[in-house]
Amino acid sequence: MSLAQRLHTLMRWRGIKSQNQLARISGASQSCIHRILTRNDRYEPSRATLLRLARALDTSVPWLTDGVAPGPGSTCNGACQHNEADDPYDTEIRALLRQHSESVKKAVLQLLRLMRKEAS
Repeated sequence: MSLAQRLHTLMRWRGIKSQNQLARISGASQSCIHRILTRNDRYEPSRATLLRLARALDTSVPWLTDGVAPGPGSTCNGACQHNEADDPYDTEIRALLRQHSESVKKAVLQLLRLMRKEAS
């Protein structure tokens, strides 16, 4: 998965519908976001832009650039580097659940336990 694909996926997961909306949220320019999304790996944004995007999307720079997720319990808000190659879905699930009530979190956990039980 490329930087463009990860950025597009995070935008969708976070409910961000346009490049302009992401630009307002992150402080990165819309033209830079457009270049990332359309030029795939032929464009390398600055570290400052990556930090802004990572913070706005509640992820890390390593995940945006390389698909490497922060370790469990990380609170770096995109600013730190991690060497662990954890499952990137873990980070996204944690970020999505943070927005919900305890009852929703418990229901999701029950569903995951049921899925694990069905798989074994």
